[in-house]
Amino acid sequence: MFRKIKAMRAFAREVQWTDEPEWRQEDAKALTLFFDTEAGGRLRKILLNMVVRTNSQCIQNKKDLEFEAGFANGFKGAVASLEGLSNTRLYGDQEDAAPDYSELMRQ
Repeated sequence: MFRKIKAMRAFAREVQWTDEPEWRQEDAKALTLFFDTEAGGRLRKILLNMVVRTNSQCIQNKKDLEFEAGFANGFKGAVASLEGLSNTRLYGDQEDAAPDYSELMRQ
C-alpha cells in the first residue's frame, strides 16, 4: 500500500498541468486524415492491442484486482478519448450552433 502511495507522489511531482488548447474541427479532420494513413492505421492497431493487453493483465493479476481494473479502465478511456478527438461531428464550427451530441447519448 505504501509503495503505491510513494509511486503516486513521485508521479505527481513529475507531471505538471498545462493550459489546454481549444480543439477545433480542422484539428479533428487532420487527426482523422492521419488515422486513415498507413502509420495511423498501425497506431490504432497498436492502441487496440494495448487496451486488450491491459485488460488481459487485469484478469490474470488477481492479487490487486481493484487497482488493475482501474488501470485497465483508465487506459481504455484514454485511448477512446484520443480516438474521439478525430470525430469531426463533435467539433462543429465554433461560429455555428453547439455540436450535436445526441448520437453519442444513444450509444
